[in-house]
Amino acid sequence: MPVNVELSENKRYIIYNIIEPLVMEELLDAYKQEKVYRDSIPHVMHSIVDMSQIRKIPREWLTAKSGPGLTHPRSGTMLFVGISPGLNILIRTITKFMRYDRMQFFDTREEAEAYMQELIAEGEIKKEEGNL
Repeated sequence: MPVNVELSENKRYIIYNIIEPLVMEELLDAYKQEKVYRDSIPHVMHSIVDMSQIRKIPREWLTAKSGPGLTHPRSGTMLFVGISPGLNILIRTITKFMRYDRMQFFDTREEAEAYMQELIAEGEIKKEEGNL
C-alpha cells in the first residue's frame, strides 16, 4: 500500500510512510485513520510525513490540504522528510494559502526523528510548567 499511517510506539506522534504510486484516494483513506488517532489522544500530536520515495506530483494534489494534520484541534508540527523540490514548492504553496506555519523539512528520517524528540521534550516541559 503506497500510504501507511501509524501511531508512534509512545503514542506521541503520527508517522506517514508514502511511496509511489501515490493515489490521492489512498491518502484520503489514511486521513480517516489519522483522525481516529488524533481523536483518541488528549494531547497535541505532531507528525512525520516520510515522502522520500515520492518523485512525481500526484493528480489532484490539492486534496491533500484536507488532512487532519492541518485542521485538527490537536494537530502539531508536521515534519516532512525527503520531499522533492517540486513537492516542496507545492506543499509550501498550500500552507502559505492556509496560513499554516507549523512545518519543518528534513533530508533524512533520522534528522526528523531527532527533531521530533526535541518537540516532545519541549511539550513535556510546558505541561510540567502548567501543573506547577
